[in-house]
Amino acid sequence: MADKTTQNDKSSSDIQAHLDALLSEEDWSSLPTRRTGKSGADEVADAANFSANGYDDDDVEANLLRAKPRFDPSTRRLYQHERSTLKSLAVLGVAAAFLGYFISPFGQIQKFNVVGTQDLSDKAVLKAAGLQLGQPLFSTVHQSAYFNKLAQKNDPQVASLKLRLVGTNTVEVKVKEIVQVGYVKAGSRYYPILANGTMLKHGSASHPVGGLPLYDGFTSGKQLKLTLSEFGKLSTPLRHAVSEIVWSPDAQNAQRLKLYMNDGNQVLISADDLSKKLRYYPGMVAQLDKPGQADLQVGAYFTPYQ
Repeated sequence: MADKTTQNDKSSSDIQAHLDALLSEEDWSSLPTRRTGKSGADEVADAANFSANGYDDDDVEANLLRAKPRFDPSTRRLYQHERSTLKSLAVLGVAAAFLGYFISPFGQIQKFNVVGTQDLSDKAVLKAAGLQLGQPLFSTVHQSAYFNKLAQKNDPQVASLKLRLVGTNTVEVKVKEIVQVGYVKAGSRYYPILANGTMLKHGSASHPVGGLPLYDGFTSGKQLKLTLSEFGKLSTPLRHAVSEIVWSPDAQNAQRLKLYMNDGNQVLISADDLSKKLRYYPGMVAQLDKPGQADLQVGAYFTPYQ
């Protein structure tokens, strides 16, 4: 025990002698120093403390903090497989969103607006085109050409059909129709005929119906097609004002037609002028108080019946 005490006293004496030697230096600049911002006496005390303990806790901790950068998760770069995974998840998310939209009511047709028809009903147009409520909205509109061909194939009265999105879930069906212009007789049956000369065999009847005229006296298809085309250009009320159209040429006019009107009058008119001149008929008869014959071949003349 006494030997240990003597050893400690000897160590203390050595440390004191070392400090005295440091304090007795006249030129401090010649000594290697570390700039810490502390006074000379404080640095001496720190040196003594380091000699006694072997290290300075504060300085060691500060050095470690400076040497080891802090981890910031926001600045860490992703690995290649992580980037690939994120891209795949993003693509799947977008695909799921689109799929969810198309199978939801928001992505389906809830209403059709059929416009441009005269004879055809909305139901007949939609059936011919194969259009139904609940069909995918955007894919249906973008396949307008397909539904147009399907409608033309299934119904000869459809000249063209075009689809257009007009509301959140509403599709406009714009139809250009080949109008029905009357009937032709074949045997004992009367068949509807269109403005382009097409005869509708599925609509035959025992007598003309619908207030459209019967065509009679025609000896060639060329004559009939010219008359049908011209008559189809007239308004619906005017078409329904005629009960019969007879091919009736004479020496002065090889294209003369005789029209029997539902009001009891007769009209003489050229086939190639039918759509242009028959439009004046309603204004002419409005000024008359007797039935008779209106001649619209050259000018406009009216002769009352005797």
